Amino acid sequence: MFFLGAKKTFFRYNIKLNLGKTYEIMKKLLIFTTLCLFLGACHHHAPRYNPVVRIKYSKNTANNRSNSSSYVSITQNPWQYMLNQIDANVPENGRIKAERERLLRNPKGFETVALRSEPYVYYIINQLRRNNLPAELALVPLIESAYDPLATSPAQAAGLWQFVPVTAREYGLQQSNSFDARRDLIASTNSAISLLQNLNNRFNGDWLLTLAAYNAGEGRVRKAIEKNQAKGLPTNYWSLDLPTETMHYVPKILAIIDIVKNNKRYGIKLPDCNYENSLVRIDISKNISLAKIAKYSKLSLDELTTYNAGYVQQTVNGPFHLLVPYTHAHDLFKKLQKENLVANEITELLQDTPHANKPFEFRSSFIQSNSIVSRDNFSRNEKKIAYLVKAGDSLYSIAKNYRVKITDILQWNNLKNSRVQEGDILTINLANANPI
Repeated sequence: MFFLGAKKTFFRYNIKLNLGKTYEIMKKLLIFTTLCLFLGACHHHAPRYNPVVRIKYSKNTANNRSNSSSYVSITQNPWQYMLNQIDANVPENGRIKAERERLLRNPKGFETVALRSEPYVYYIINQLRRNNLPAELALVPLIESAYDPLATSPAQAAGLWQFVPVTAREYGLQQSNSFDARRDLIASTNSAISLLQNLNNRFNGDWLLTLAAYNAGEGRVRKAIEKNQAKGLPTNYWSLDLPTETMHYVPKILAIIDIVKNNKRYGIKLPDCNYENSLVRIDISKNISLAKIAKYSKLSLDELTTYNAGYVQQTVNGPFHLLVPYTHAHDLFKKLQKENLVANEITELLQDTPHANKPFEFRSSFIQSNSIVSRDNFSRNEKKIAYLVKAGDSLYSIAKNYRVKITDILQWNNLKNSRVQEGDILTINLANANPI
């Protein structure tokens, strides 16, 4: 991502000047500088148009953002992963500043909504990663629905991504008396990604116009562009006459990106997510009410209804998948299995982001490559992982947990002593470890 900046002109004089010539040149430079400042001031005070601020992502944006020192796996903390992916320099645009100030008036409210993303954001960010889309797009549901799958707008937009009925039908989201795919995490996220990709292609990679079209519709943005073209005016997002909501929508997203990127400066605490709270899928073999499932689990009916908001009658039917947090899945699966209510094993939604049987690890293959690696590139026998040190960890506890020697960890990471601190990333080679 980069922003269009002002061009700088450099002058180099490599001639020897006597004092008289020096005086003449200095006088010309002074006149030239004054003229430049005058012209710049005229441009700055031109009527109603903000300076062009354009965010651009290459088609391989996600491929260019990881590095060995800051990479944090999605399974460990998706918000930290997103933070490490952001390389935008959000400008001090007046409209962005106004939205940021509005958001920061209630920092606790912002933190609460951000934390609400925890069950869903793992899948969303991983799907964005798989499709080479900016991780910041996971902030769209933050604005659209406050990460509430049950949210419905006055225009009948529904779900995390707030699809209106006509767009939902266009992108294959089923709506019936029993199931509304707009409220389903898996279906709605995949359709939202398709919509964003299509819009971005149609607007030649301009993400500001893409987001404006996501909010207002492609047709409205096209008309605004054509209107400006007919008048010989700029056609960038900041110059368009769009609906009031859309005029606030894009600056708000940019403001949130800035808040996330500079969360410490603004005193905002990003969610410390736990993979055990992310959703996994259990395939159900027959119709069953969520109320009955609640009796088999430690989850309330309200919680099950929120995670499975697509089932508008609170009964699991087609597509017959149940979403529950990882931490509750195994016990619930066993109880449902005894009643012959399950069809398959538990399916983790981040299937191509390996973490073996430990939810807080990721393969060092990610670290060693700047490209996003697809599932097919991984060996099923891969045993080298990277571990993000958490508060309270020690080399002793880490070594004990992975059944390796402390001396091995020291050797694999070129450590001179056993001191580690929160945020350190350690390589652990399980394949070559000496058993304890």
